[in-house]
Formats: sequence, structure tokens, C-alpha cells
Amino acid sequence: MQRRAFLSCLGLGLGTVATSATPAGASLGRATRLEPVARLAATGARWAGHVPGRIYLGMSTAGSIEQAEQQTGRVGLNRTFSSWGNADGEDRQIRADHSSGRLPWISFKPPASTSGMWSSIAAGRYDGDIRARARRYAGYSAPVIVTFNHEPQTDTQVGSPAEFAAAWTRIYDVWESETGLRNVAFAPIIGEWVFNPVNRTEDPAQYMSQAVLRRMAFLGVDLYQNPSGDDYATRLDRVIGFLDNQGRTEMMVGVGETGCSDYYAGSAADWWTRSWQWAASHADRIGAISYFNSSRNSRSGVDWRLDESTSKLNAFRASLDSAVSCRLAVG
Repeated sequence: MQRRAFLSCLGLGLGTVATSATPAGASLGRATRLEPVARLAATGARWAGHVPGRIYLGMSTAGSIEQAEQQTGRVGLNRTFSSWGNADGEDRQIRADHSSGRLPWISFKPPASTSGMWSSIAAGRYDGDIRARARRYAGYSAPVIVTFNHEPQTDTQVGSPAEFAAAWTRIYDVWESETGLRNVAFAPIIGEWVFNPVNRTEDPAQYMSQAVLRRMAFLGVDLYQNPSGDDYATRLDRVIGFLDNQGRTEMMVGVGETGCSDYYAGSAADWWTRSWQWAASHADRIGAISYFNSSRNSRSGVDWRLDESTSKLNAFRASLDSAVSCRLAVG
């Protein structure tokens, strides 16, 4: 039987509210906050659900999270992907995660991935849908991490980086005005490649505008092992460096997707262990990590699944057993 360090989270995240900026548009109106923002500051938490000094470690999976946990043991986070209008499916999964002590991390896409969609959202044409989603999330008993349009750099057909930033900001401001972001940590996710100095065609600041940086709960990134062999110590350190250079030295990072494979030189288990150890030693800046435990959208020969090897699975299970790994309180 696996040993799990079950953390009560000290009451954090149960009805907490993410720190937020003043909405840019006065026309949005403003609802009375359901919880004082000061509650987060008083506990040391930086976003709804955050446990200071601890990391929510979990995964996304092609099947059910419960089935995946039969291999790994109980995880602290469940990353799922949703469509704009999938309210019933989201609701079932969020409630199941909360009841099982998992922090949900929901990614949802725009109503359609067509040109002009980000601009339409930014112009307020979908405010009603956003307000309905905000009210639904406010009714939960525990927090949810929420991401709109993860990895926007791969959706160039939808619009420009500036249009993405405007859409993301509009969603935040409407949500904040409706419920004060009760139970929500609203975080963007950008591919880690955008932060790589070798990449001279993209700039993270195009997506992470000052308006986004002021509002987001933390910065999410997707980061997979690659031929360089570089682990979190190099690649997440660059992301933190970007935040520091933007004057956001207090801002944390969450890893929305990550994976390793024996396809690459060296042991996947070693790459994971080094990366986790670095994250655990930087828990003041790293708050959540989701492993991509799936074969979906993978190149030939690359197997991200944890059961690719016994050593990789055991390395992940050891990380779950770490004193830094945490889960939500149940009840």
C-alpha cells in the first residue's frame, strides 16, 4: 500500500479567491466579493488552492483518472481538456476530483478555432457565457485552476498574440466582476519553447502582456523532455527569469503538461527525478505539475506514458510520496 502525505492544505482554497487586478473596463460592473482577498495574503497563499512550500503533482490521462491512479497511487491534481460549452462534463469531473482530493486543472478552448474568435471574445460578444461559467465555478466547495486556450502560439489561425492577450484579459475581467473569481486560479499556459533563446521567431511578452501579467494567478508552461537533455533546472529557470525580468518576482509557475521518454538519450527516470528534485527545491516558485500520461498527439517512437518503463513509473511514484507533494483536503 502506498504511503501518501495527506495535507489538509490548512483550509486554503476552500472558498478562497485569487488575487486580482482592477478590471480594465468600467462597463463590466462589479459584484460584491464573496471572500476577502486578504484571506489569501493572511495564509501566505498566492492563488486559490495554493499551499505554500508544497506542489500539487498529478497528471492528464487518455482514460479515467481513477484507472490511472491504480498504477501511480493517488495524485494531487487532474488536468483535463474541455470545449467551450461542455458544462455538464466539466461539472461531473470537477466534483469527482474534489471528492477524491484532487485539484482540477481545466483547459477550455474558444467556441471555435476560427479567425477573429479571440477578437470577438475581447469585444464582449461571449460575456454571457463567461458569466455563467463564473457562477458555476463559484458554487464548488474547493478551488479549480482554469486555463483559456492553452498554448495559443499553436493557434495562429485564430488571431495574433495581442488578440489572444485581449481575449484572455476580457475573460478574466468579466469573471472577476461576476464572482470575484471565487474558487478560481486563472492561469495562461504557453509552450516552454517560446521562452527558449534559440527560438528567435516568438516572444513570450507578446502573449504575456502587462495586462495578463498583472491578472494571472501564475504562469503555466508545457515542457517535455527533448534531445537537448535539459531538465527543469535549465528550462523552468528560464521561465522564472522571464517573470523576474518583467518585474513579477513574486509570480509562480505551474507545469500544465510535462513528459519524458526513453526514446531520448539517457534514462527518462533520471530526467524526471532531476526535474522533480529541482522543482521541489524551488517550491516557492513552482506550485503545480501535471504529467502527460498519454500517447495522444505523440511523435513516432516517443512514449510519454508512465508505464513505458518500470523505472519511470517508480520515479513518478516516489515524487508523489515526497513531503513536498500535496493533495486537497476532502470534506
